[in-house]
Amino acid sequence: MISLINELPPFDKVTAENLKIKCLFDCYKDDGKVLFWQQDDGKAVISMTDGNMIIYNRSEEMDELCDFVQMLSPACVFSDYDTLCAIGRKPQERINIMSRICDIEGETSCDSVTSKEIYELLDVDGLSLPEYPYFAVDYCRRLNRGGADYFAIKEKCAAITFKSGKNAIINGIAAKVKGFGSVALKGIIQKNHGRTLFVCCRDKVKGFYEKNGFGLLYFAGYWVKNK
Repeated sequence: MISLINELPPFDKVTAENLKIKCLFDCYKDDGKVLFWQQDDGKAVISMTDGNMIIYNRSEEMDELCDFVQMLSPACVFSDYDTLCAIGRKPQERINIMSRICDIEGETSCDSVTSKEIYELLDVDGLSLPEYPYFAVDYCRRLNRGGADYFAIKEKCAAITFKSGKNAIINGIAAKVKGFGSVALKGIIQKNHGRTLFVCCRDKVKGFYEKNGFGLLYFAGYWVKNK
């Protein structure tokens, strides 16, 4: 049975899916527009906001989950690759889920930037950003509630992470100047010192993360409804 919840169940391990859900819950648990469900004491945990669904699944029984997704008809679903295929939402490409320990000490000098400035730095080919008003409200809420960190150098690079407890996930990283991608990554790793940092990346940038100490964990994906 899938039912609405006011508290998240404990997770037996950390994945990109349940970390995204946990970060969302930390900042939006009292917001009636963001909903959270669980299936049978945590077999699956689901969040949905503005048509975007995240599914953390550890069950092999997919019929109920498939019917649930069909009923809600989300615009986008993020989950592990096998779950997406099993519920009839096979994504166009597999996304690499990678992680590393943030063990780089120190602090790289960065600039103080507005939400608009960081949005413009992240607005590059390969990153799918929401419209700025939505981005700004979400980003500022998470930042003000201690759920996000950023690193930025004006006109050169930026990176954002969402965080919960001992874990964090990169929500966007980009460089306007060649070579500054590594600078942004180092800076955001230092900001999250002591945490385990996750990233969801395409094959074309997998090598970049491998060179910077990330290891592959598993595959996930984004299913997007055809317009």
